[in-house]
Amino acid sequence: MNNCSFLGVVSSCFFSEENGVAVVKFELEIEEFRRSSSGEKKRNLTYVELEAWDSAAIAINKYAQEGSLMAVESVARNDDSLQLDGCGEEPLITYFRVTSFKIIH
Repeated sequence: MNNCSFLGVVSSCFFSEENGVAVVKFELEIEEFRRSSSGEKKRNLTYVELEAWDSAAIAINKYAQEGSLMAVESVARNDDSLQLDGCGEEPLITYFRVTSFKIIH
């Protein structure tokens, strides 16, 4: 099963068209708190790269702004368009393709 759910704040958003199809690539900042071994509460931020296509891309571009709180359902994908590195290895970059979303603000 390939299903990923995120709740976070939009930290960047870039709209473009690829082969005539709308696409938006954006970053979600996800905040979590953990306790250190001394019991101190520490804030941890994780940034997740997402992309949406077609009507979802148009809606996210129109209504989401930096700082918007967003819930996202997505699937994980590997980027297969990258070139081999100097050691002959293909770098593995994982991104998340949006399947549904809700802007909570």
